[in-house]
Amino acid sequence: MTSPAERLFRLFPQRPSALDGHQEGVTAIPGLLRGEPAWMWNWQFRANRHAAENARSYTRMHLTLANVSVDIEDAAAIGGVLMANAVTHSGAPAYAQIPMQWVLLKTGELLIQVQDSRRDFPGFDEAVTWEPAEGEKPRGLWIARELGAELAFAPTEAGKIVQALIKPLEVPAWDSPAVRHTP
Repeated sequence: MTSPAERLFRLFPQRPSALDGHQEGVTAIPGLLRGEPAWMWNWQFRANRHAAENARSYTRMHLTLANVSVDIEDAAAIGGVLMANAVTHSGAPAYAQIPMQWVLLKTGELLIQVQDSRRDFPGFDEAVTWEPAEGEKPRGLWIARELGAELAFAPTEAGKIVQALIKPLEVPAWDSPAVRHTP
């Protein structure tokens, strides 16, 4: 998470979205972006009841094809949570398009960002730090945080961007055995 003072943007050079989903540049919230992009992919999803599942499926597909070193299933779940959050709280009509971007940094970290048309994010800190009570179903940004995502948001001219930074998987040292013997 970033403090409210850190929720400012640095803009990389951008060009208008192409029809094929490719776009150069990424908007970054200081404190989350720790390196330059090595790979990017953009897509837009209709703000309907299928948006979260579509975001999960596309995230899984694109990250598998890119052979990234993060937990792809966790990243897919995090992408779905960000999209569900945008659809639920932005007030966008079902025919609206919600952009999503995946950015693999040279550090191996993955940045997933979703942009919606609502500039504010009331209760962001509470939503991120919320804990389910006994017997209560986990939800929203709590799920993303539990899966290891660092979360931040910031307003833009077109609304706001919510970002999740996912750390790469730890690779075992070469001198450690592939299978550990347990007594």
